[in-house]
Amino acid sequence: MPESNLKRFYIVKEHPVRIMMKCKSHSRGTLASFLAGFCMLCIMTTWVPEILSVFFPATNLDLFSAYTDADPAMLKQLPATPLVVFLYSLFFSGVFQLSECLYTLTYIRNRKADYRALTESFSYYVKTLAIYLIQILVISFWTMLFIFPGIIAALNFSQSFYILADDPDKSIPEILTESKMMMYGNKMNYFRLILYYVPYYMLAYIPAMLIGGLAGKVAAPVFIAAALIGDIPVFAVRGLMSMGRTVFYELMINKGFAEFRYAGQDAFRELEEPDR
Repeated sequence: MPESNLKRFYIVKEHPVRIMMKCKSHSRGTLASFLAGFCMLCIMTTWVPEILSVFFPATNLDLFSAYTDADPAMLKQLPATPLVVFLYSLFFSGVFQLSECLYTLTYIRNRKADYRALTESFSYYVKTLAIYLIQILVISFWTMLFIFPGIIAALNFSQSFYILADDPDKSIPEILTESKMMMYGNKMNYFRLILYYVPYYMLAYIPAMLIGGLAGKVAAPVFIAAALIGDIPVFAVRGLMSMGRTVFYELMINKGFAEFRYAGQDAFRELEEPDR
């Protein structure tokens, strides 16, 4: 790949804590409305397939038992995954990833939550499905060889749906290639940003874990309602991390905080020192 092309994108050197603080400043007064929309997205990606699995409980083990001569004792040692959950993830993960990018980009650039952005991605369903399937195949292939190349592949693809959100007319090869180019020199900083959210995830999972202990001890409707409430902190952290990841993308395409050009930009330039 030509050296001139690789230098088109900004190498993000801003510290993850600084990015997180800028997001906090930007979201003052509007964070609740943003997280409300993000929770709706999380319910679509996690709770809908779980609810469907109640009505369609067949698992991968049932499929293996019906169409193979595998030893039943061996099958019992394998994890059981409801087929409906697998199929839902396969066919809708891509479009929901684009929904997240569209929704969060709209919020960062306009400083308001636009819930219409959550559904606009379905206009590009075929392209999102193709991108997602390619990513899964490549990442799975490299992960089977060794875990580290799989992580590198995932990082290289990490900007694909942001690029699609910004320019839906780009072809799939253009999108995947541009994502790889953008992450040249940025993979470690991006990975470090994600790691800074891990402690928040660990804290957010505590209510869900405590509520999980009620399974079988209370009526099913009560447990489902309690479990949904327990997942809200996790959804909130996912929303906060989505903001951080989106700002990272914006830093790459705008070449630093000083070049942000949209509503709410003052929050990102606050206490900003001029480039030297």
